[in-house]
Amino acid sequence: MKFFRIAALIILFLLGAACLVWYFRTGDTDNTEKKEASGMLLTDTSPLGELSVLSDGTLAAGNARGEVKFFRTGEPVQTVSVSKISISAPVAEFDGVCYVGDEGGTFAAFTPDKGVLWTFRAGNQITGGAVRDSDGLVWFGSHDHSLYALDASGKLVHEVECNGQINGSPVFDGAFVYLGSCDGKLRKIDIHTGEVVKSLDFESYIPETPVLSDGVLFILTHGGELAAVNADSFELLYRVKTENTFFTSPFVTEFDIFLTDSNGKIHVHKRADGTYLADLPSDDSLNPICTGLDRGVYTISRRGVLSLFAVPSRLRGGWSWKQYVIAKFPSDFKSGVIAAGGILAVPDEYGNVFFAEKKELEK
Repeated sequence: MKFFRIAALIILFLLGAACLVWYFRTGDTDNTEKKEASGMLLTDTSPLGELSVLSDGTLAAGNARGEVKFFRTGEPVQTVSVSKISISAPVAEFDGVCYVGDEGGTFAAFTPDKGVLWTFRAGNQITGGAVRDSDGLVWFGSHDHSLYALDASGKLVHEVECNGQINGSPVFDGAFVYLGSCDGKLRKIDIHTGEVVKSLDFESYIPETPVLSDGVLFILTHGGELAAVNADSFELLYRVKTENTFFTSPFVTEFDIFLTDSNGKIHVHKRADGTYLADLPSDDSLNPICTGLDRGVYTISRRGVLSLFAVPSRLRGGWSWKQYVIAKFPSDFKSGVIAAGGILAVPDEYGNVFFAEKKELEK
């Protein structure tokens, strides 16, 4: 009986996936434009991690089977087996070579054609993406509290002890790498020596990747602080306390900073000094923002409503935000939507990737 129950569950799952595919391929028979504007890029049985856009526009993501999927609209999906356990970090790509980490702490270099080229073993799970510096070293952090720099052959060049779990990615600019970690410190590291040249202690762990924009580093702490730091002098420009808890990076535009709290509410602050401006006008629980326009940002709710929130130019001021619904997807989501060419793409919680054509504001 147990066998038949398992078989019945598998059949029901496959029927559900087939219905999703049918829904997006057929769509509303009275609306041809709707069929062309949204759909599914990938249907799988294993949950996907964070999506990455490679240099040629291809989308890539690891899954719970240790595979990395490469796909784009109108082309077959390519699968590369990288690990025997779940891929836990986003895929990074430099000069055609891809890099990714798994939940056991193995960092791998691979290509879609040749498969795995080499691996390096860290002491614990890797959840952040890798960056490459001007010397060709690839940097990544681990939950074992260390930041690593490897050469093109996978040989260890630098190891920086950070006294706290590293969840996000380092960022690179010029001769320095910047990193936040769970010991609450923001560090500036010389790429040539691997030495920490400056640090700031925020006394609350930094749960994700710092954002570097026009020479300024923006960070969020778990304790609810938004901070801006001059990357060159490493002087604190401002430090604003909020009443919220954060597990993500801020999203920074020319004028505004968007902070997604642990309840899925998005708060808008003024970039220049961190002043609170408004909340995005949504009753839905929203996922972190990953992409935007000059006058707007794209969001997806945990229930699948994909929207553009924007401020019309005549109302520029950061407070009168308007929601434009782009698509509604019949699934659950915990990742932000990303832009890849003319589409917006997002993975759901079950192994599917949905897409919609970009909606932009009229000039």
